[in-house]
Amino acid sequence: MKNSFFKICRNKIPHLLLFIFASSEAAISAEQSGLTWIRPPQLQSRWAEELLLKTPLPEYPRPSLVREDWLNLNGEWDFLGNGPTPPKIPDRFPEKAMVPSATQANTSCLPRQYERGWYRKTIQIPESWRGNRVLLHCEAIGTKSTIFFDGKQLGSSVGGFKRITEELPACEPGKDHQLVIYFDDADERMLRGKLHRLSGLWQTVWIEPVPTDHILSFKQTPDIDASRLVVQVAASTPNLAVKLTARDQGNVVATASGKAGDSIALNIPNQKRWSPEKPFLYDLEIELLKDGKVVDQAQSYFGMRKISRGELNGAPRIFLNNEVYYQVGVLEHGRWPDSIFTQPSDACLKWEIETAKEMGFNTIRNHLKIESERWYYWCDKLGMLVWQDLPVPQFFVSPGNRPKKDEDKQLLRDGLREMIAQLYNHPSIISWIIFNEGGAQFEPRQMTLIAKQLDTSRLINTTSHIWLTDEAKRAPEEMQQRLITDYFDTHCYERPLRFSDPNTSYTPSVFGEFGGIGYAIEGHSWKTDKKPWGYGAMAISANELLQEYDKLVKQAVAMRDTHDLCAIIYTEFTDHLDEVNGLITFDRKVVKVDPKTIKEINKQFTTPPQIKLEGAKVPDSK
Repeated sequence: MKNSFFKICRNKIPHLLLFIFASSEAAISAEQSGLTWIRPPQLQSRWAEELLLKTPLPEYPRPSLVREDWLNLNGEWDFLGNGPTPPKIPDRFPEKAMVPSATQANTSCLPRQYERGWYRKTIQIPESWRGNRVLLHCEAIGTKSTIFFDGKQLGSSVGGFKRITEELPACEPGKDHQLVIYFDDADERMLRGKLHRLSGLWQTVWIEPVPTDHILSFKQTPDIDASRLVVQVAASTPNLAVKLTARDQGNVVATASGKAGDSIALNIPNQKRWSPEKPFLYDLEIELLKDGKVVDQAQSYFGMRKISRGELNGAPRIFLNNEVYYQVGVLEHGRWPDSIFTQPSDACLKWEIETAKEMGFNTIRNHLKIESERWYYWCDKLGMLVWQDLPVPQFFVSPGNRPKKDEDKQLLRDGLREMIAQLYNHPSIISWIIFNEGGAQFEPRQMTLIAKQLDTSRLINTTSHIWLTDEAKRAPEEMQQRLITDYFDTHCYERPLRFSDPNTSYTPSVFGEFGGIGYAIEGHSWKTDKKPWGYGAMAISANELLQEYDKLVKQAVAMRDTHDLCAIIYTEFTDHLDEVNGLITFDRKVVKVDPKTIKEINKQFTTPPQIKLEGAKVPDSK
């Protein structure tokens, strides 16, 4: 059935419109599936039952590049655990699985978890798509995959967090076509962050029609110093004409033309800048033309935002839009007790970011995970800065398992490149973090150079805490002269706050993790053989948690003036398994502290959040 309510006004497309139709489909597809949880969750999270809908996660999955027609393939799929390996395709699929969900998740509706297996779904192409090419998109598969269509192998892929796109050949509208996807998650070296396994179709699967000549992707870089947006459009046919149109609430503010593959500058007069306080987004229309006629078009958005480092009165500082900007944020694992890395609902993503803002936080460190693109959209839309970690493999975290073979190192190099390419267009992301606490660390200088070659518009953090040399030895006085990181990041779970190593690099200082005050809520904690824990003494009430947090923030305020401290990231936003130092419980059902009270505490560090200073030295975009 065609998603006809996903029509977009071609002349006026405010970004909010993208998600009005998400609500429309949610209302239409609220019907329950026939599946149930065979493994009842130990702890059920808020919104989890929405993953039992006939079409879970019905929202448009790629808000940074929107076309008007698409079809969501989420829901019930035929399933076989284990089975043959490609190119052989199994004859029978005896079980049913819910997509999206990793097989390890209770929400997969499978009786057990599988590291390897097969999915199958019969689909029909809408009649209105006749004459178009059809693209299949898998937002994430854990972690190696092979895709078949009507028995023909389309391609294979490696990587558990990247979007996979394949063209479906010879699609005949009205005819049954068989889509089969094989996954293999047995390789311990794959990027999964803190997870040991993340197997199967764990994010949305969908298809869309495109013309023969169509837009593949685009890259946009704001330049507030020159009041322009620089855009590069990749097309299926090189050198076709491209037209860009920027709008402010439906009103055209700029147009520019060029060729696919070239850099095209959109000059933005009287630019409105993006910040957490005023997250203004322009609407962007991209048109592909052949012989003067529009053959493809897509809608997107952009924010005019600049992040940089400079100095104020001789002290290194982080600047947002050429103004000193102090960040107070939270560490977020993005994990749920029953669905693991799959968000149970789009409403959950939005609620978490809104709640963080209500608490006075302006930054989230997305820790060792790449979220669905809708999470970044909500950060863009609502105004939340993001520090994005590379989800290095758990296997390599042990010092004895550091990447030594070049093929192992290449997995991380590829993961870094893919992460930056896939998330580049989101204005909320201001920093890439390559390594965390030395886990999987190798060739830190070379990895930093790769990141800086790929993205000169953001801050690069070589490693969050434990600055290791190439040989993985701790030698801070030597290392800080050799690395080219943009800020000094250390962790502190001690009270009072202190730097474990002195910052001799003359870069802005941050606490990439601090605090970790534990406070367990009965009936909302993960049950294991271990007692719920936090860092240091546990709080026995919400009031005590706030008092201890207030002490730490006051210490951070003092260090802001004496130790070049520019940002603090509290561990953590939600509880994570038996670690109960979250401000919200693991099941998202209890907010442990009063948002207004913690917001006032956070203001001590961020006030004034933006300071215009005469003579502040800020490098321009060049």
